[in-house]
Amino acid sequence: MTGPGHRVLNFMFIGALTRSLPAALFGLLGSAFPDTVEYLIWGAGRNRHHRRSSHWIVLWLAGFLFCFLAGAKRTVPSLSGLAAASPESVWGCAAFWFLGCVLHVLGDACCGKVPLFVPWRRRFGFRVFEMSPRRGEMSRGELIFVAFTSLSALGAWLSRGVLL
Repeated sequence: MTGPGHRVLNFMFIGALTRSLPAALFGLLGSAFPDTVEYLIWGAGRNRHHRRSSHWIVLWLAGFLFCFLAGAKRTVPSLSGLAAASPESVWGCAAFWFLGCVLHVLGDACCGKVPLFVPWRRRFGFRVFEMSPRRGEMSRGELIFVAFTSLSALGAWLSRGVLL
């Protein structure tokens, strides 16, 4: 999945799930991290290592569960909580950043294979749509997938109430 596809899907999905703008924004920031960390570690040779340890879903799920259960106390971050530096809001933002990473890996599993339980062994994934051969460009299948899921999430988000 391309970067714009990840960002749109994560923002809309987490926003619909939580009705919280800070949670959606931190999920958006987490949506780019698995690919960014590959670039930071491997540089120009990152394509050789793409979708290996940085796309290991167990790592991101563990971070999400730790932040969500240990610090967030099942609260959704709010703008007022962040302004007051509430520990629950800070932990909540970290949890939704990790959830953005989890959704990134699941999005990549829709168009290829990602590691399952061990990063160097068995991989899982489905070819829901093909990727565009041109770098950074969404294929027709990805565009339809992103549009349908994000518009569904937007409808759910708006039907539940206000954004903040």
